[in-house]
Amino acid sequence: MNAIKKAAVWLLCISMAVFAAQAYAAEEESVQTEAEQTEPELSGEYGAWQMIAESIAEEYIDETLDAETIMQMGISNLLDGDDDMLVTLLKKTLESLDDYSTFYTADEYEEYINNLNRTFFGVGIELKKTGQYAEITGFAEADSLAERSGFRVGDRIIRIGGTDVSSRSLDDIKNMLMGELNSTVTITVLRGEEYIDIIATRTEVKEQTVAGELLPGNIGYVRIVSFSEDTANEFYEVNKVFETNGVTKIIMDLRDNPGGLVLSAVRIAQWIVPKGKIVDVKYRQPEYDTVYYSELPSTNKNYYVLVNGNTASAAEILASAMQDSGVGKLVGEQTFGKAVVQRTYPLNNGSVYKLTTAQYITRNGHHINGVGLTPDVRVENRTEKIDTSLYTSMDFVSRYALGSYGDTVKGAKERLYMLGIYKGKVDDKIFTEELQNAVKEYQYVNDLSASGVLDIITQTKLERTFSSLQRVVDLQLQTAYERFGGNADDLN
Repeated sequence: MNAIKKAAVWLLCISMAVFAAQAYAAEEESVQTEAEQTEPELSGEYGAWQMIAESIAEEYIDETLDAETIMQMGISNLLDGDDDMLVTLLKKTLESLDDYSTFYTADEYEEYINNLNRTFFGVGIELKKTGQYAEITGFAEADSLAERSGFRVGDRIIRIGGTDVSSRSLDDIKNMLMGELNSTVTITVLRGEEYIDIIATRTEVKEQTVAGELLPGNIGYVRIVSFSEDTANEFYEVNKVFETNGVTKIIMDLRDNPGGLVLSAVRIAQWIVPKGKIVDVKYRQPEYDTVYYSELPSTNKNYYVLVNGNTASAAEILASAMQDSGVGKLVGEQTFGKAVVQRTYPLNNGSVYKLTTAQYITRNGHHINGVGLTPDVRVENRTEKIDTSLYTSMDFVSRYALGSYGDTVKGAKERLYMLGIYKGKVDDKIFTEELQNAVKEYQYVNDLSASGVLDIITQTKLERTFSSLQRVVDLQLQTAYERFGGNADDLN
C-alpha cells in the first residue's frame, strides 16, 4: 500500500468514525450544550447516498451488510486504481475541516514551499513600474545569466514572448517571466531608440522578503512581504543599517503580508518587542502548548506598523506583539484575522497534508481568529485619477516635429514623463531629439506609425491614455510619516 493510499485509509477511517459517532451523539443531544453540538453540515448528495445505503442494507439479500459497510465498500471501489480520485478525496476531506487544512501532491508542495520562500524560476531581473512600462533596475545576483544574456539596467520591457506588455501590471509581467526551469522566452526591450530581442533562460531566482530605506528626516522604512526561512536574517541586515545611522523612528510595512513561518516572525519580534510574551500557541493537547518570549530589556525605537485586510497569520503575530507591548502603533485597516497554526505531515512519495493543529493568543490575551487586529489609527488609502487640468494643454490641431516650439510640445513632455517614457526636462517648449525618441516609443507600443512626429492622431491617443491614469494615494504611509514629524511632500 503506497503512502497516499495509507493516508486515504487513515482519513477514511476517521471520516466513517465521525459518521458513526453522529448517530450515537444524537441520543445525547438533550444533555449537550449548544457549544458542544459540533455535528457537521452534510450535503444533500451525501444524504441521498446514505439513504440509498440504508435502503440497500434493509433489502439486499445479504443481511450481514449494514449501511456503514456498504458506504465503505462504495468508497473503496471508487478509489481502486484511481489515483486522481484519491487525491480529490484527500483534498476534499481536509478542506472540509477549515479554510487552511489541505493536501498537496509532491509537485504542489514544492510550488507551495517555493512561494513561501519567494523562490521561483524566472529570468533574474529586478523591475519597477515607471509609468506605462516595466524598467530593469538590477539583477538577482552579480554576473547573472540575465546580464550575460544581454539585459542592461534601464532597459524597458516591451514584449514577452511576442505579447505587448506595455499596459500590463508589474505582477502580470513578473508572472509572464516565470516558467519551467531552463525554459526560454524571448523578451523585447527598448534601449534608447533601439528595440532588441533577447532570448532569456529561466533559472532559480530567490526574491528577498525584506526591503528597507532611509526616508528624509532619518526615519526608517522597512517592508516585509512574507515570512520565509531567510526573512529574519534579511530584517537583521536592514536593522543594522538603521542602527548605524542612529534611526529610532521606523515605519514597518506589513500590508498584504499573508504570513508564513511563525518562527521567523517570532525571531524578529525578539529583536523589537520589550521583555515579555510574544505569543501563546495553544494545541488540542495541552502538553504541546508553546509560549514564545522576548528577553529584550528595553528599546529606544518607536514604530508605526502599516496593516490592511490582507495582513494575516505570522504578520499578525508580529503586529500584535508590537501593539500589545506598546512599542508600535498600528496604522491602516482591520487585519485579516487568521490566528490558527498549521502543521505539515510528509508522506513517503513526497506528498504532504497540512492540518490546523493550534491557535494562537496575543501577548495581552486577545483571541483574534476571524476578527483581526484593530488599528490604533484607522486610515484607508484612496485611488484617484490624474487631474489633467494641472498640465499644459495640447491643441490637437497642428503637427509638431524635431525643432518645433509651443505649448503642445510642453504638454506632450509632461504626459510622456508621467507615463515613464520621456525622462528629460519638462519645463520648456522645445521639441528635442529626446522627445522625438519618446514619441516614437509611444507610437510603437500603441500601434501607431512610429514617425516621431506629434501629429493629431498621436496627440489624441496620448491624451486618452493620460486621462485614464490612476494613482494610489498612500494615506497610510503619509499618516505614519507625518506622526514621526515628516513632511508628506517629501515622499513624492
